[in-house]
Amino acid sequence: MKRKYLLGTIAVVATIAFTGCASTSETMMQQGYGPYYSHGYEDGCHSGRKAGGSMLDQFTKNVQQYDSNHKYKEGWDDGYKVCHSEEKQLMKNIANAQRDTAIKNRYKN
Repeated sequence: MKRKYLLGTIAVVATIAFTGCASTSETMMQQGYGPYYSHGYEDGCHSGRKAGGSMLDQFTKNVQQYDSNHKYKEGWDDGYKVCHSEEKQLMKNIANAQRDTAIKNRYKN
């Protein structure tokens, strides 16, 4: 059961790694969000994931836009909060799965 959980977690990580936030702003614009909010959200998402422990993302913020455009700022803040929380939960799930596997292997024999 735990092995299936670990494999499921790895599959989720791989999916996120390959899809990431690359098309987030385009998708959001198609859903009716404006370009400034969408771009801010995407930048905030990358930044939040990085802060949450992702080694695949980088901190990204257009400081000039953040300081002068309230839609970019709002999008960046929202993206950061959501993706930071998701990344921290993902890292916690991976750590728990690794711990559970180590415990199971220790008592297997």
